[in-house]
Amino acid sequence: MKAFIAGIVAALVIAIGAAVILENINQPAEMAFTTQSVRVSAENHQN
Repeated sequence: MKAFIAGIVAALVIAIGAAVILENINQPAEMAFTTQSVRVSAENHQN
């Protein structure tokens, strides 16, 4: 029983740690894919 509880506690600690790390690494799409030389806009698109 102690091993089962220890496994659950370890899984929770790993899940919380992964969530914190991923939250700090993620960037909004506007920031992640911007460049200095190219601008793509749907307003200027012509068919």
